[in-house]
Amino acid sequence: MANLSSEITVGPAALSPLTQAPPHVPEALIFDFDYFNAPELAHEPHRNALILHDKAPPIFWSRRNGGHWIVTRAAPALAMLQRPDLFPSDPRYNPGARTPRTLPNLSDPPEHTEYRRILNKWFAPGAMAAMEPEIRALAIELIEELRPRGESEFLRDIAKQFPIVIFLRLVGAPLEDREMLCVWAERAVRAPERAERDAVGRDMLAYVRKLFDERRRNPGPDLLSRLLAATIDGRSLTQAELDGIGLLLFLGGLDTVASVLTFTMAYLATHPADYARLVADRGLIGRALEELLRVHGVGTIERGVKEEVTFEGVDFKPGERVSFMLGLYGMDIPEIDDPLTVDLDREISRHLIFGAGPHRCLGSHLARVEIRVFLEEWCARIPHFGIAPGKQVRTMGGIVWSPVDMPLVWPQ
Repeated sequence: MANLSSEITVGPAALSPLTQAPPHVPEALIFDFDYFNAPELAHEPHRNALILHDKAPPIFWSRRNGGHWIVTRAAPALAMLQRPDLFPSDPRYNPGARTPRTLPNLSDPPEHTEYRRILNKWFAPGAMAAMEPEIRALAIELIEELRPRGESEFLRDIAKQFPIVIFLRLVGAPLEDREMLCVWAERAVRAPERAERDAVGRDMLAYVRKLFDERRRNPGPDLLSRLLAATIDGRSLTQAELDGIGLLLFLGGLDTVASVLTFTMAYLATHPADYARLVADRGLIGRALEELLRVHGVGTIERGVKEEVTFEGVDFKPGERVSFMLGLYGMDIPEIDDPLTVDLDREISRHLIFGAGPHRCLGSHLARVEIRVFLEEWCARIPHFGIAPGKQVRTMGGIVWSPVDMPLVWPQ
């Protein structure tokens, strides 16, 4: 067992401007926190952001980033995420929702249910198991290429390649577009200004539309071709629906797993006893994975408020934004003893890093397979590794928390 700690740091960033809190929000529920640029996210974010558990109310109003609610504790977050009738994803109720609109995440049941029905079969556990040989072959290829060097900038050499190449193959996008798409995805989830995030979204949408046009002329076995053939109540998907689903696939597939994998590797690099156990018994990795995921969530998701309601003792007004910091909730699960300690032998490692309720992350099964397979092959080939001497892993906040780099070394 090891305490949640790693050598992660980054320089300070300017906080977003303060805005006026609405009149109905009491002073006791106002707390100053910027989930893009808070100092707590610039150093060991999974530990230091827990200051919110100690100093902030479970649900508080932040005057940063245009003003919005932030939910810091797992129990109210779970209750609210399971009530899309009160806290919907539909942009009509959330003025901060991403544009262009992505689907199915920015829709609610029953519309959301139909979109998920189309997509679920391609991301179900069975479909992911069928992909495992290809995923494993890529992991081996990338690790073997690096192994003789004895060093790696992990984010660049692995994290921004391994899950992203898998995704690009899944949708049939050209591998040579990887770097351009990674830059777009980075800006889409970490640029503090909404105008910049939306501008990147429009660039990505134009790219996705071009791919759909190519699939109409030359359909194949890829996911985009299958979407063109999909139906809802006997009709084909509209262009707006294809736009929204395609854009979400790219935003989700190009960034989140890279961040979770890098944080997980940063933990193992700085906790050699836990890593030695995985090397000695790679069969432990499957069970240990949920514990490692529990403490390495990276996403912040947002909902709107549909109608005036008092929930969890807080008065919400229609059209207000509610942010859920998924990276905090794994350290706040009531049935987990000593949640700040990483225990690879835990029988229960519940978490909310993939969200909850009907909008739970579509790609969760793929993420699990990718990270498990990569750890199995890394442990088989690199028996010892750590952060390069004199170096630190830098990190940053945003809609998705992420390391900026991760310099690793190992004996040759």
